[in-house]
Amino acid sequence: MGQIYSKVYDEAIKLRELLSEISTTKRCFDDLVSRVWTPTLPVSNPTSSFWQNDPIFPELVNMQSETLPDTADIVIIGSGISGASVAYSVLNGVRNDQRDKQPLKIVMIEARETCSGATGRNGGHIKCAAYLEYSSLKSRYGIDSAKKILQFQRRHMPLLLDMVQQMGLDSAEAREVETVDVFTDAKVWNEAKKMVQQSREDVPDTAEDILVHDGSSGCEKYNVDPQHCFGIISYRAAALSPYRFVTALYSSLLASFPSRLCIETRTPATDIQIEYKDTDRPFVVTTPRGDIRATHVVHATDGFAANLIPGIKGKLFPIRGHMTAQSPGAYFSTLEGSRSWCIHHKRGFDYISQRPGEGELMVGGGVVQSEEKGMEEFGIWRDDQISYRILAYLYGIMPTMFGTNSWGVDEAPRPKQAWTGCMGFTPDLLPYVGKLEHSLTQRKLETLSREGDKKEAAEWISAGFQGEGMVMAWLSGVAVGLMILGDEDDAFVECSGIPGGKVKDWLPAEFVCSKRRVDKLSITDLATLL
Repeated sequence: MGQIYSKVYDEAIKLRELLSEISTTKRCFDDLVSRVWTPTLPVSNPTSSFWQNDPIFPELVNMQSETLPDTADIVIIGSGISGASVAYSVLNGVRNDQRDKQPLKIVMIEARETCSGATGRNGGHIKCAAYLEYSSLKSRYGIDSAKKILQFQRRHMPLLLDMVQQMGLDSAEAREVETVDVFTDAKVWNEAKKMVQQSREDVPDTAEDILVHDGSSGCEKYNVDPQHCFGIISYRAAALSPYRFVTALYSSLLASFPSRLCIETRTPATDIQIEYKDTDRPFVVTTPRGDIRATHVVHATDGFAANLIPGIKGKLFPIRGHMTAQSPGAYFSTLEGSRSWCIHHKRGFDYISQRPGEGELMVGGGVVQSEEKGMEEFGIWRDDQISYRILAYLYGIMPTMFGTNSWGVDEAPRPKQAWTGCMGFTPDLLPYVGKLEHSLTQRKLETLSREGDKKEAAEWISAGFQGEGMVMAWLSGVAVGLMILGDEDDAFVECSGIPGGKVKDWLPAEFVCSKRRVDKLSITDLATLL
């Protein structure tokens, strides 16, 4: 009888522990949902990003006019890569037959310093893992849409590298790299190999450079400790300093268009209203420094866009990511920054790039290492705090994965800096791009008669890049810029930074931020991310 009682008691304890875990998970999820639906503006004192140390263009850091401009044709909210691409395409995208038109003036406003959000805080990868992306996209959208979305992402690497070269943006550290995906779980490794095969069958052009390295041979080639690795997949990618790329671009644009572009930092947008005092500029953007009247307003603040667009609350939200800058171990080769890595686990992954020169390693990820397995990083609207669990993990991943022979004997990680950033996510894992319907903004414009070639006033969005902004944000912003110009239905001749053809030829229809699409999305879709 005692043994039976003991067994029943043990089972009761296990059941209680299980129920407690379920209860805890539900509480965590409820807290997550509450955070997602309660957007806030960026905090004023974020953690310091390594990329922003010793800025090449210090005059841009806290750029501000003596008096805030009170009118603009276009107000762009946000100064990261998405806002930069909108400005670039508006300023450079005018066709030859439009040169005599009145040039549009842009005021870009930023809540903090220039490029101080997600762009100035990410890992610096221009990387599309085509085999992983295609498998997921095909299951959700079908073959044709998957191919177009994949093609859109893959355009970014050659386009950005060519743009850097053509414009002489050498400080961006842009370079092609060999990227290495390391798999630490047998099941995930076997699934990845199947995905590679599927890509070779369905989209062979995306798999031409993919090499599959099984077990010990791959570990030997890439100096990975074999006790932690089941296999490796390598292919071409690129890397850069995202902060230096954007600030170098702004420096160039300000020099070329001094009367058409101004950047106003420390100027958060706190409200948008419609007034018809100036029918050409019905939008009134409110900031602590004053109001700006505009014809167009562009929301380019990634996860923070929900602050000013009521209809996408709960449908666009941040996930806080962690990044570190570390000195490599004594035995770790710099390779002049020509290689990057991604370490895939049973759950989650980590990503690493290496700068040329001194060879600092930019190590990020570790989200599932937190106390609540990453759930407490969802819906976090502040980047002024760091998780000690995630930080400790990120400082240990490189010596662990590469071992003493490839890292260094008794070499402890040598941290240089750690910081966090807020990445914008949507429930369907695709960005929001295009003209915003008034049912989303809750700001309805009356139909106004416009003269000549003037475009109807409107609000626009380019946001929600799922932490993959370097292969989605630039062309999303270009699409918005060309739409503002009214040229989305015209075929463009390809030029630096802007593809040829019509916008609809290269912008996936699934990206369009329609009310219908947003209404279909549900917070419960977050389960795909957890």
